[in-house]
Amino acid sequence: MSAHGVVRAARFARSGTTALLRLFSIDSGGKEKLVATSPPLPVAAASTLCRLFDQPFESRPDIQLLNTVFNKPGNTAWASVTAGSAHEAALQAARRHDTQRAKGALIIIWLSAESGIVGSIRAALNVVHAEAADIAAKMFIATYDESLSDQVRVSILLTGM
Repeated sequence: MSAHGVVRAARFARSGTTALLRLFSIDSGGKEKLVATSPPLPVAAASTLCRLFDQPFESRPDIQLLNTVFNKPGNTAWASVTAGSAHEAALQAARRHDTQRAKGALIIIWLSAESGIVGSIRAALNVVHAEAADIAAKMFIATYDESLSDQVRVSILLTGM
């Protein structure tokens, strides 16, 4: 079985509170190739992103865009909020840090089968666009987490702060 094109994430400890995340793809010859390296991330963010990239994707994340988000010089900030609505989760996550200082953002929307998928994604994106209108490099990933039941989680990684 070929794993061509698969993205694998590996977390490397940097200090007690931060970690580097490296993403690898597997080429047609079966060799791993480094495709992205994060700035120093909060350990919780690096762990969450490792779990996210370990899941099978229906479509591959845009690694070039992810690199654009990752390659913003400065500090990073992480917020992850679970709430009864996508709007509330996104609003709380976006307001945990000063989004006006960020130059890049990775927004992950975690849904369950019971979530109104299109409406939840639209609500979360509308909030993030309003709260972080000046951030030029934004990447959105929507994924499933069946443990959420009827809730939605929105996780935001801000870079270049």
